Amino acid sequence: MEPKNNENSKIDLYYFTDPLCSHCWALDTVLTRFKYEYQAYINIHTVMGALVEDDNHYLDLKGPEAKEQASHWDQISRFYHVPLNGRVWHKDPITSSFPSSITFLYLQEHHPDIAPKFLRLTREAAFLFEKNIAKRSVLADLLNQLKIDSDPILDFSFSEKGKELLHENLAPMDRLSVSTFPTVVMINANQEAVKVIGSRTMDVYKKALKKVLPESFEYHPTELPPLSEFLEIMPTLFWQDLEKLYDIPSENVGKFINSHMKDIPYTTGKIAGYRYIQKK
Repeated sequence: MEPKNNENSKIDLYYFTDPLCSHCWALDTVLTRFKYEYQAYINIHTVMGALVEDDNHYLDLKGPEAKEQASHWDQISRFYHVPLNGRVWHKDPITSSFPSSITFLYLQEHHPDIAPKFLRLTREAAFLFEKNIAKRSVLADLLNQLKIDSDPILDFSFSEKGKELLHENLAPMDRLSVSTFPTVVMINANQEAVKVIGSRTMDVYKKALKKVLPESFEYHPTELPPLSEFLEIMPTLFWQDLEKLYDIPSENVGKFINSHMKDIPYTTGKIAGYRYIQKK
């Protein structure tokens, strides 16, 4: 018999990240799956890391900092085998992650059901589609995709009160001694904690969860939704994402898509050499 689980016995999972964290982009698929499968056992707290403040140090298109960022993204892409399009740093460098972070925090508080999708859309915009997510117009377009009035939210995101919220959100970083993104910290009711730094595999997070659950605790993952529903959570999915999400070999991805999307309109293409799927 499965032990009874309730809110008081849930594990607190703190995810320290930033919209411009390229290592976090590499982790996104694995962590999204983990959070979905083990949602019955964890309370998720997403902490924005305030990685890049608006100090204009990327504004010179020929500046060394912008070139270094483009090179860094290329290195991350090769290391993790994930698509990353660094051309944005050459044509329209992203001057800040503050507005997108504050927008996420606002949504997390007032519209928690759409906050994760906004963060995913923000990362897709920056890492795939060469969008400067420091710009109000870009964030407005992302919010409009979520069918929500962008003006009052972005008025807050670009205000001093918004910055205050962002800095308040940083408190767990000091308390849990976090200085690197991504970092995941899991804490149980006895304040026993395990920390996972960097972009890791699914097994690493499962083992970390097991360490902070009671030894005799039996947990049963929630089954992932069909591909068509997962594309509502992560609108652009790549072939390697599907391998990680559904544990399918690379040679079977095409067949998997055909069988799960046969009655649903979709489109495919390539970004940075990687094949993707989107719903129409």
